[in-house]
Amino acid sequence: MQAINHNEFAGLNLTTQKITTLSLQESIARLSSGLRINGAKDDAAGQAISNRMRSNANADSVVSRGLDDAISMAQTADGNLNTVSELLIRAKSLAIQAGNSTLSDNDRVSIQNEYQSILNNIQSISEGTEIFGSYPLASDSPDLPPVLIGGVPPLNVKFPVQGTNYSFTSGIVSLAYIPAGATNISITIDSLGLDDDIQLFTRDGKHLTGTPINGTNTDYTWKSRGITDAAKANSRVLTAANGFKSGATYDDTLLNEGGAAWALNGSKTMNYNGMNIAYSGDGDRYEPGRAFNDGSNGSVRLERVTIDKVTEDLVVMVLGSGSFTSNLTWGTLPKPTIAPPQPPKQSRPWEVVTSANVGDEIQSVSMPTTPADIKSLGLNNTSLYTKASTDTAMVALDNALDKVSAYRGQYGAYINRFESNKAVLGQQNVATQAAKSRIEDADYALEASKMAKAQILQQGQEAVLKAANQSAENILTLLRG
Repeated sequence: MQAINHNEFAGLNLTTQKITTLSLQESIARLSSGLRINGAKDDAAGQAISNRMRSNANADSVVSRGLDDAISMAQTADGNLNTVSELLIRAKSLAIQAGNSTLSDNDRVSIQNEYQSILNNIQSISEGTEIFGSYPLASDSPDLPPVLIGGVPPLNVKFPVQGTNYSFTSGIVSLAYIPAGATNISITIDSLGLDDDIQLFTRDGKHLTGTPINGTNTDYTWKSRGITDAAKANSRVLTAANGFKSGATYDDTLLNEGGAAWALNGSKTMNYNGMNIAYSGDGDRYEPGRAFNDGSNGSVRLERVTIDKVTEDLVVMVLGSGSFTSNLTWGTLPKPTIAPPQPPKQSRPWEVVTSANVGDEIQSVSMPTTPADIKSLGLNNTSLYTKASTDTAMVALDNALDKVSAYRGQYGAYINRFESNKAVLGQQNVATQAAKSRIEDADYALEASKMAKAQILQQGQEAVLKAANQSAENILTLLRG
């Protein structure tokens, strides 16, 4: 029966046409994006697997960049350790040279100066090796900076090990200060042939021991630096930079110049503020058979100051115009320190991520610290002044070179390991991308054929719809007849 109110054939055609349109839209979307999965409706399980693979591939790329950074850090540290190795080898050559007993004192001073320069260079490399804000060669346990009085450190900074000879330059700059609370202090200097004198002051300007400034008896060392009266001492010696209080005034009324004859363990003793202070005297002022106070010590090169207990901070100056060696012994020596205004340069373990796959724990490698400062290498208390100290220094240098060589071997092993990890990650990334592609990429041949099929069906459906719409016209033809 032919119906007028409902065109069944047209309705069936429109329903089928919607399905064909959806299929055509799906094929066009896949061909346009190149992906088989453009939403969860396409393949929910496949999309979940693909997302995990994409996450792993991205993680591998980030891990690979981190390995590049770790390799750069290791190469930087290894390169600077190579320089440290060369410096240690040179220092060993100097130690061998210093072991020769034919050297004069001046020769030994020259060798020690170069040796100290090498140690300073090693320390500078240790603190100056920086990459990505880290300091791989710095100390892993840095000392806090000391409390300074003006620009003057406490004795424990200048003399970290008691009884050990250290080399300094004399002048009118304070050597150090003795902190209150110290006991059984004994400071000995060797002027190495020139007239360097110990001077001991209170922070308000009282000259307790040493050689005189005022009057006709002004010592040669003061004259040689142009300081011949209290006014010049006030302006050039009693400065804030030298550790003196503001308004300090030179006062030598208590000055202990030593006794009538030089005596290393004390030619004269004085008492001030509960402190018993003994001074050997300046050998240059007493040595028989030489011109008085001519600035040349001859055979009497040593001076010594001893203090039983220190009741207030005292400033120590070694006046002169050359270099000298000095050692310190003590019973108690406070070590005042303050928190640094900025964190000290410090090496810390370096964590390097090697794997971060979805569902697995993050895998990482911890690169240990490699401190190459002179303290960590065991060189901070070495010198080449004497045969005994040279023998000790040679053992320390051998141990330091072994430690640096071990560091370099460690960095070389990590570089090889990280490069191998990068190669594995690269292969893994290729395989992951390929697997992800097989899951989510569109099959162009299949989708192109599906699109062609849908287009043909769509065209046919449009033609059939026209025919279905003409069926009602047949009824009008019958009515006209």
